[in-house]
Amino acid sequence: MGKGLRRAVVAVLSAVAAWAQPRGMADFPGRIFLGQFGEGWFAEAYALPQGDSLWAGVLLRLPYSTLLFERDGDRFRAVVHVNVEFVDSIGVVRRRLEYRDTVWTANYELTQSRDSTLLRALHGRVPWGTVRARLRLLLQQQELRAQELELSDARGQPQWSSPLVAAPLQEQIRPFVLGGALPFGATAARILLWSPRLRVHERWNYRCIQLRLPEERFWDSVEELSGQLRRLDPMRLEVESGAEGIVLRPVPDTLEGWAECWLPAAMLVPGVYELQLLSEGAGSDTLRWRFRVRWHDMPVSLRRFGYAVRVMQYLLTDQEQEALQRTPEAERWQRLWRYWKRRDPTPQTAYNEAMTVYFRRVDHAYFAFQSVNEPDGALTDRGKVYILYGPPTRTERELPVASAPREVWTYDRLQRRFVFELAADGRWRLQAVENLSQ
Repeated sequence: MGKGLRRAVVAVLSAVAAWAQPRGMADFPGRIFLGQFGEGWFAEAYALPQGDSLWAGVLLRLPYSTLLFERDGDRFRAVVHVNVEFVDSIGVVRRRLEYRDTVWTANYELTQSRDSTLLRALHGRVPWGTVRARLRLLLQQQELRAQELELSDARGQPQWSSPLVAAPLQEQIRPFVLGGALPFGATAARILLWSPRLRVHERWNYRCIQLRLPEERFWDSVEELSGQLRRLDPMRLEVESGAEGIVLRPVPDTLEGWAECWLPAAMLVPGVYELQLLSEGAGSDTLRWRFRVRWHDMPVSLRRFGYAVRVMQYLLTDQEQEALQRTPEAERWQRLWRYWKRRDPTPQTAYNEAMTVYFRRVDHAYFAFQSVNEPDGALTDRGKVYILYGPPTRTERELPVASAPREVWTYDRLQRRFVFELAADGRWRLQAVENLSQ
């Protein structure tokens, strides 16, 4: 076989292997699957007195990455089966609730996505003395995931172990459903609270204090937040869940003990916080709830300092990159944070959109442009262009008979066209950048 023909065969086979490879199936640095990175599902449980029984509700967020999809024709299908058991203090099941559904998508990448989620609520009346809810995600009766959530205190009295953290909307309550956490990047949050100790005629104030930072020390400490608690009229909650997520609607009723505060969250950084409610009445009662600010969709490529600095090679000079890599361990996250803070389009908030967009593109490029010969798609020519400029307006693929395969990316907003060619070694090389404005 001649060299020219041999080169053509290798190029075509490499192209076919690269294009046929399922997106998102390869290992991330450190052998971590992107879709499985993180905390999996999120669940919250709340109980309220209702006559001689309890109303119990379980809120559930299931990222697609926690489900098991299989191909069905030209689409992908996942069967969802969630079982909830409400049990008493000696473990006797007092009630069971089940949720079954089928999730469909035509996009393989969505099957590995942490951003695409299924939000559902399961609720009903349970006997007094029910102390916890046991959740199980099942596949053909086999348990995939499980979690227990407390509903009552040691005396069997209903108790909220965490506040209900929701989007800052006036007319309806839309919980974030992140395990009682507030998502990092939210500018504000509506915090709904219930306790029989929130007496009707007393005035209460709140303090929000930071208890602990996460291990990735990007951020400085946060100043204490404080304000007046807003008391709510007696009510109950009606729950709706569907394609738009979970909505809780307050309905006038006889149950007292409700309050809320609107928390300015723009400067809150990931970590653990305590919300303290301080009574102005006699006895100076104090209620405490802990909650987290959670960066649940933090880019995977940003979680490891060494890899984060490595993929910043498209922005840094060799000297800058070497200086970052040599930073003492105690200072390195702060140094990285300061670099991106100078490029933050909204410096008045803690959330850095520029940094987040960059590393989300790295996550995508790692999988989308990898092949047998280029295992890290973020460090390829196509990965570089994608990370710097985002997704192209149009992509054209050519498999000419007499020359190497080509891929052409057109960016309308840049008025540029990037031409990649598959080399004999099976790597895509940037061959030309064409200016379309001339």
